[in-house]
Order: sequence, then structure tokens, then C-alpha cells
Amino acid sequence: MASLALVGVILLTGINVLLRYIFNAPIAWTMEVALGLFIWFVFIGISSSMKRNGHIGVDFFVKKLPRPLWILSEIIRAAAIYFVLIYVFIYLGSKFTMMATGKLTPILGLSYQLIDIAVPIGGAITAIHFTRNFILSLRTEFRNEGGED
Repeated sequence: MASLALVGVILLTGINVLLRYIFNAPIAWTMEVALGLFIWFVFIGISSSMKRNGHIGVDFFVKKLPRPLWILSEIIRAAAIYFVLIYVFIYLGSKFTMMATGKLTPILGLSYQLIDIAVPIGGAITAIHFTRNFILSLRTEFRNEGGED
């Protein structure tokens, strides 16, 4: 879904640039659609990256910690990520979406709620993927506890 949104953003923007600068006849609604697709691309892309465990982390020092401190640091990291996902993305994103009631895009008249709902949806999907990865990581770590370190 994120890939389709990215392709849509690139195509719409590219076509509009050509129409504007070569034919001097831009399409007015392309910016509204490209903006909506870009927001969906970002928030669905976050969940896709989390699913593949593709987020960048600087864990050079964390990996050198003794095992109990490493586990504690992973729990603190998870708590911080859950705070952002649940409170910022899902809770505040839902409030932000609800505040857009009646707010329409200027040209197409689309509800901004269709665009803004990407924030809590992306946050919820990301939280699901993060939970799965976190549980798998802890299972692997505790399975290795038997002496494979």
C-alpha cells in the first residue's frame, strides 16, 4: 500500500511538473492528492519498515552491556516506542483526525479526515509489528540463555 502511494505521489508530481513548465497548464487538484498520498505513504511505510525490523538503531554500546542491563535497556526502549506509538500516533492522531471534521480540501472538497486517519492507522499497525518483533526478540534471547551466548 505504501509503495502504491509512493508511485502515485511520483507520477502525479511528475505529470504536474511537465504540464506546468512545458505546457503552462497545471492540474490544480494534483497537489491535494499527492499530499494525501504522501502522508499515507509515510505512516504506512513506518509500519512496513517496523514489520521488517528495518528501523535504524545505534546499539553499539547497548550490545556491550551485561545481559541484565541489556534486557533492562530493551524494556526501556520498548516503553519509549510504545509511548510514541500509542499516545502520539494513535491517541493524539485520533484526536487530530476528529478535529478535522468538516474541514475540506480547497479544490476537490475531500475531508481532511481521510488524510489524517493515516496517523492512527499507521500507529496501530506499527504497534502490532513492534509487539511481534519485541516478543520474538525476547524469546530468542531467553532461548539462548541456556549457554549459546
